[in-house]
Amino acid sequence: MTPLNHLSPGPRSEELCKLLQWHLEEQRNRKALEACSKTKAKMDELEDALSNVVGLHDLKIQLRKWAKGMLLDERRRALGMKVGLRRPPHMAFLGSPGTGIGLFDCFCIIMLFHHIP
Repeated sequence: MTPLNHLSPGPRSEELCKLLQWHLEEQRNRKALEACSKTKAKMDELEDALSNVVGLHDLKIQLRKWAKGMLLDERRRALGMKVGLRRPPHMAFLGSPGTGIGLFDCFCIIMLFHHIP
């Protein structure tokens, strides 16, 4: 509910209504800019972490896709759009014991859920 719903009709109310609408739009724009800068910083942090991992090119691409989707949803929410629930990402790491699979799955969990909303 906004103050616009409580204005009585009249010429002075129209001016006030325009001013309130302008103010609400400015607030939305400010929120959107803040959200964009935060998501950019989060994506840069993810890129830095992924650059430290050798190989696994296809897996890195998939992690980037998931992160970008989550961050896009965050931006949409900041703009006031309704965003449905996203299915949580699902992965299965297969390989012989001692090959670093457990270490990398922990890395993925930390990166996607700690740095991304």
